[in-house]
Amino acid sequence: MFFSATILILYACPFSSPYKLDKEASVPVDETLLGKWATMVTNKRGNLQPVKMILSKKNDNEYNIDFTGDLNDLKPYRLVYEDSIKGSAYMSIVADRPFLNIEIKGQTYISELIYKNDTLSLMPLADGFTAKYIKSDEDLRAAVQVHCKTWVFPKFDEQFCLKEMVRVN
Repeated sequence: MFFSATILILYACPFSSPYKLDKEASVPVDETLLGKWATMVTNKRGNLQPVKMILSKKNDNEYNIDFTGDLNDLKPYRLVYEDSIKGSAYMSIVADRPFLNIEIKGQTYISELIYKNDTLSLMPLADGFTAKYIKSDEDLRAAVQVHCKTWVFPKFDEQFCLKEMVRVN
């Protein structure tokens, strides 16, 4: 799922941008989210395989985010170093919903974060979630806010969603 999501970031692509929802991280790190999370995803050959996401504290308002597993499908895109993808993230609140601004190699991916019943889901916005031309952080925030308020079910890139990840050691 997330692996599929990561693959699609590079193929069909979830929304990515040089802009973020907030210029700077201001929401404190949520300690309950820190740790290792895992799920099974389907690769491009249709096989299930485990993918792990590791969230650690970078500073008071930012996370380190790492994805590990068999990421061979992503190697041609030069996001994978050995067996992982490394980035950073911080939380923004838009329309009373938590979103992560996930930065990987200079691009920001916007994912709604859903923490429920000790499971964690990352739901990246789909490319084309808005027809508006995004020229700034403020434009991105306004587009996400309008999207959340006008769509009953936000437009996520389902192939990149990491749904109901469980905590692992």
